[in-house]
Amino acid sequence: MREPRIAIALQAAPTFVALSAATLLLAIAATPARAFEYKLSGHVNRLLVQVDDGTQNRLFHADNVNSQTRFRFTGTHEVQPGLRAGINWEVGYTSNPSSSISMTTRSVDATFNERHAEVFLLGPWGKASFGQGDGAANGGMEVDLSGTTVINYSGVTDIGAGFALRSGAVVGPTIGATIGNLDFESRYDRIRYDTPKWGPLSAAVSFGTKGNNDVHEAAVSADSPLAGGRVAATLGFSRERRGGASGNEDTLGGSLSWRAANGFNVTLALGVSEDDNPALVRKEFGYLKLGYIVGNHAVSVDVGRGQDFALAGDRADVVGVGYNYTAAKWLDLYAGAKQHKLDRAGTAFDAVNFVMAGMRLKF
Repeated sequence: MREPRIAIALQAAPTFVALSAATLLLAIAATPARAFEYKLSGHVNRLLVQVDDGTQNRLFHADNVNSQTRFRFTGTHEVQPGLRAGINWEVGYTSNPSSSISMTTRSVDATFNERHAEVFLLGPWGKASFGQGDGAANGGMEVDLSGTTVINYSGVTDIGAGFALRSGAVVGPTIGATIGNLDFESRYDRIRYDTPKWGPLSAAVSFGTKGNNDVHEAAVSADSPLAGGRVAATLGFSRERRGGASGNEDTLGGSLSWRAANGFNVTLALGVSEDDNPALVRKEFGYLKLGYIVGNHAVSVDVGRGQDFALAGDRADVVGVGYNYTAAKWLDLYAGAKQHKLDRAGTAFDAVNFVMAGMRLKF
């Protein structure tokens, strides 16, 4: 497989980001002992979801993984004029995560999970981060200005990934095995550098370790007012060095969202993931959302498609509708419905239908 040009530029990233990390640690060590100003924040996000897989129909209580329950401590302090040091420590706490429940697993023990545990330096030259956190491209497939991401967005498996598609008595693959938004490598131990903004543009690179594998990522983002509305977009690349027969797994993709002054909005995401091993099929994902915002109300309809995820030739489709009422800055009330289908040669799978409602309360 031909190596993308952006991957060549990333070969120098480990040295650069290692120097950034060393600078960060030395600067913090040299800072006079002063108290940081800390802030505690987070939210609780609970969901009721009725699921019908064509054979069974059940109601579930879940934590909405679209925006899982979490809490965080953040803080910064001035090291010297123009230079600040800070921390970001965030932990997720999920009871019955919406991506793990299924017809055979209605209750999942509550667990803490590490999301962010990082320190950073912020100056006119940009931001250097060190520790557990987002890779440079994480979220690049999820840019969305619709106001409805708490109930539907490109992460189409965050609600329902664990439910199996069925063909009568035959239990097939789970929804999570047939489709996904290919949003790069998520969070892991890494060193990351973010540039300052150049007008509407910014960029980021990172290098780190995910499990036993090295990961490189890069992204370019744009965010700008447009004709009384707003446009935002990200294009990203990631490489996970898996070794063995798999070799390198490369993912390339991005998303774009435009919101007009009258509240109408459009969101698009496209991504591909392929492997050095020619026996492994290239995965593809596409997503489209149309929405409208008026006052505190936002509504949207979306469609997504995954190609060749579980088996070569598979086509998985999802269609949904979502509504969110922002009752206050700290309170979202939302509802939605969606349907997942799998088209596989030789097998007719039943659709899996979801009807959902929930509440997110921030603190």
